[in-house]
Amino acid sequence: MEEIKNALIDLYLGVKVRKLSEINNMPDELVVEEEQILKKLPVLEIINYISNSIEILSEIKAQEKYEEKILEDEEKEKYINKNDIENDPNGLKLYEGMLIKAESDIRNHIRVSNYYIILIYIYLIFR
Repeated sequence: MEEIKNALIDLYLGVKVRKLSEINNMPDELVVEEEQILKKLPVLEIINYISNSIEILSEIKAQEKYEEKILEDEEKEKYINKNDIENDPNGLKLYEGMLIKAESDIRNHIRVSNYYIILIYIYLIFR
């Protein structure tokens, strides 16, 4: 049981959300001190800490992907050529582009919702 607890402590210290500068400048004494504090905690609380850290990391990753998607969409909008609009009086190409973007947004929304459903199940299982 002690080995499992130590493994969980190591896992938590590995996934704990910190700034890179904090990790690089953290003295070994602080790491040992943090390990000692964690060893006094019950195993379920350590698992909860791990779960929370993973959830935070997931949210950060989802936010980064969302921001990348916004930048991609802005780039795509720049490529809509005014000549295409003038040559297409019915606006079919513009409409098609809008449909493709809407479908992409819906797929992304479904992907994110499924991801959060999985996170909720994981949280409920390890609670």
